[in-house]
Amino acid sequence: MWKAAILILSVTSAVWSGVPLERQNLPSTPRQEVPVSGYRLPNNTIPLRYNVELTTHVHDHQSPNQFDFNGKVTIWLRVLEENVQNITLHYRQITVTHVKLTDATNTVLVNDDSSFTTDVTYEFLVILAPSILRIGDYSLELEYHGELRTDNGGFYRSSYTDARGNTRWIATTQFESTDARHAFPCYDEPGTRAPIGLKLTHGNAYHAISNMPIKSSLPWNATYTVTEFEDTLAMQTYLLAFVVSDFAFISNTENKQSVYANPVSISNGDLNFALEAGVKVINALEDYLQVKYSFPKLDQIGIPDFAAGAMENWGLVTYREEVLIYNSTKSPMGQLKRTASIIAHEYGHQFFGNLVSPKWWSYLWLNEGFATLMQYIAADKAYPDLRIQDMATVEALQNAFQSDALENTRPMNSYVETPTAISALFDDIAYDKSGSVLRQLQHAFGDTVFRAGLKYYLDAMQFQPATPADLAAALQRAVDDHQALPSTVNVSDIINSWADQSGYPVLHVRRNTDNVITLSQERYLLKRSKDAVKGTWYLPYNMATSQASDFSSTLPHDWLIDQTVELRPSAALNWTIDDWVIFNKQQTGYYRVNYDDKLWELITHELHHGNHSSIHHLNRAQLIDDSLNLARSGHLKYDITLKLIQYLTKEEEYVPWASLNNGLAYLNRMLAGSSKYNLFKKYVWELVEPSFHKFGLENKPSDTHFAKLTRNILINWACQVGSEDCLTQTNSQLAEVVSNKTKDIDPNLKGVVYCNGLRNADRNTFQYVLDRMHRSQDPSDRMLLISALGCSENTALLEMYLATSLDETGDFGYRGQERSRVFSAVYVNGRVGLETAMKFLDANAATIDRLYNGGSFGGRAIGSAVTGMARRVVNKEQYDDFLAMNTRLESAGYLNAGELSTAKELSGENVQWTNTYFNVIESWLEANVKSGAVRFGTASMMTVTTVAALVAVLL
Repeated sequence: MWKAAILILSVTSAVWSGVPLERQNLPSTPRQEVPVSGYRLPNNTIPLRYNVELTTHVHDHQSPNQFDFNGKVTIWLRVLEENVQNITLHYRQITVTHVKLTDATNTVLVNDDSSFTTDVTYEFLVILAPSILRIGDYSLELEYHGELRTDNGGFYRSSYTDARGNTRWIATTQFESTDARHAFPCYDEPGTRAPIGLKLTHGNAYHAISNMPIKSSLPWNATYTVTEFEDTLAMQTYLLAFVVSDFAFISNTENKQSVYANPVSISNGDLNFALEAGVKVINALEDYLQVKYSFPKLDQIGIPDFAAGAMENWGLVTYREEVLIYNSTKSPMGQLKRTASIIAHEYGHQFFGNLVSPKWWSYLWLNEGFATLMQYIAADKAYPDLRIQDMATVEALQNAFQSDALENTRPMNSYVETPTAISALFDDIAYDKSGSVLRQLQHAFGDTVFRAGLKYYLDAMQFQPATPADLAAALQRAVDDHQALPSTVNVSDIINSWADQSGYPVLHVRRNTDNVITLSQERYLLKRSKDAVKGTWYLPYNMATSQASDFSSTLPHDWLIDQTVELRPSAALNWTIDDWVIFNKQQTGYYRVNYDDKLWELITHELHHGNHSSIHHLNRAQLIDDSLNLARSGHLKYDITLKLIQYLTKEEEYVPWASLNNGLAYLNRMLAGSSKYNLFKKYVWELVEPSFHKFGLENKPSDTHFAKLTRNILINWACQVGSEDCLTQTNSQLAEVVSNKTKDIDPNLKGVVYCNGLRNADRNTFQYVLDRMHRSQDPSDRMLLISALGCSENTALLEMYLATSLDETGDFGYRGQERSRVFSAVYVNGRVGLETAMKFLDANAATIDRLYNGGSFGGRAIGSAVTGMARRVVNKEQYDDFLAMNTRLESAGYLNAGELSTAKELSGENVQWTNTYFNVIESWLEANVKSGAVRFGTASMMTVTTVAALVAVLL
């Protein structure tokens, strides 16, 4: 599943008659690894097969039962133990009306409407047999009914507006992680698999699609059609998907791929790229993994209302509508990259998560970490000109560093049971950290060995649940084949050191007067304690020097296993006392690097006065990000960092600028209230000005993808610090749009122009853009405008804008996922936005909790928002108000203890930073930046958080 800004099942055909499937060689379900408690099924029975039959009336807008559904599921199951009398399944928000239990001799044991109990807390449906069930096979038939939900979870309803302005309803699904039980009672756990047969009865004017090809679609009567699908292979319930709609589609029949969406999007040609990318990406994955995709077809569909960004249902991948849309004339270039990457992520799941599933949610990273890694590998192979693999550094690794630097961060392996706790696992640790740790293994073992290990893993564990030990065994086999590790190091210990510990290390590099380099590791924390925080990881290290400046090989020189090691020059790796050295080539290792002051000085000298491109551009990005964050946490003096990043006056590569964009955002936010803020803006302008003038404010036909992205960063910062050229041109462009009413801005510059123009816009201009957003039927355009509207610094306009997110009349046309975007667009936007959003949340928590949440990612909208706001609290007054609000939210049940703790740590770290470093940086600015010189102008000053948010939208 793709995490939303920030995030279903299948079947094999024996028969519908009820023949037990013991002859189908189904994989057995492993026993529990931990004592069964609470929310875990006893698993003394297992499913052999499901037949699911559902009837929906979603097509009939005149029916009072339009959003009801009826269901029948037949489960062939096996009793595994003696003395079993009850059969326990999962269910959620459905009403069971009849139960029939039959044994292998076709003797009916139960046939009534009362031989069951339900437990709403644990979501158990318990079938009560009249006597002890013997070990063997049984058939369980359940009839039930339910209602299509409105929260984007389970079997739910969505809608779109057709070309005539009519609302058209559809029925669709989102089952990960625990919502399959809403569509049919089942064994709703990731380690349990069975084939699934599916029949859908629906209106004649609609059609149905699911994971597998259609077996038959026949009229049932004058109004309804019955569509039956081929059976899936054995799979987890959460991967089942089906959609009943009147959507259109485009197909590549040769590659058996199709893309479905509402007819308007199809007619505009907005889905052509998604189809092309799907074909290229699956070919890239099959080539890289040397494993064939398992199902007979692979469809994609854009759903108007969708809580997660995308979902990897086997054979039918579902997406937020906006994700699939790319129009070469209307969409920014970054949207092409975003669409390709998300498709690669979900297609990566077809192997990691679908073909091989985690034994329990504890090992979610075996799904999401691999999908994150594959999104960069496969998308890059499909579209090499976009250089997508380079972006893993700033998008995944450096992003994970932020979340993983907190004291209360969780390890990759984390045991949970409740649906709420399971949902909370879909975080930066499961995605970005895990993907970065796997990328580290790829480079540390070598790509050839890593790929061989993955093939061993996928071949050995296909259609089975896996644990990290299974992955380690497969990688170890490949390592042994190629002798890719020292004899003292094994793969299991490596993986355990990264998966079982919270956090990550900083590698300290010290060189003494005898030219001996000492390496040591400690856990990196944003809030540094007086004593080093112990922790030992299996850390692969390598280095480049001014004498050996080849950054191409990322294989390790060796592994740091203990706390420290000493390195001396050798024939293979030599350096002098005056050479710069860079560790962690291309930042493929998941750790920060801190050097002694002399080494930082030599590196800075090379960047400023030597050939800065002699250091790999990914390592230049590493140096920027590491130095800014090492200074933030007290590991490094700020004067070293602020001096180093001044080399950016000659930087033209995107990834280093992206690293600066993320790190400088924090400094700008923290210094916005300083009396020396004008000096800071001048310092930033001096960094940006040369490249800003070189790249200009207009896109060029010869621009690469990276050039367009770099231009946006430069424009954002130039406008933020008050460049008259930037402010005048962007404001005039928006003014022309408002006066012209029909003209629009270059899509690659639209976000920054709208945001800057709205900063101090009057009510009429603000209302024009708000109305334009509401009228737009283009979900990508709506997303951009929602973010831009949050840029206003007018409290009254922001209050009015936030109030629209609570509208339930439909006048504003918000999708469920768009409401929370309105809120985040406001709170990321500096002091005015943060404080306005806090008051709004405090006053409207109950309504926000009800309207902002959605589906399997639901129930966490307020928690996610509070965590985001915590990063933007910058002073003691805000901190006190913020904590008081959070206490009220926790008391009302809108925050859990973990979310409260994280928010307190993040906001408290900011206040501590202000007390410790505010004066230090002010003094440095006074000593090193001359006042005056630059013409800043008096127009709006964009806040740094808006810069970062806008760049994220444009990416």
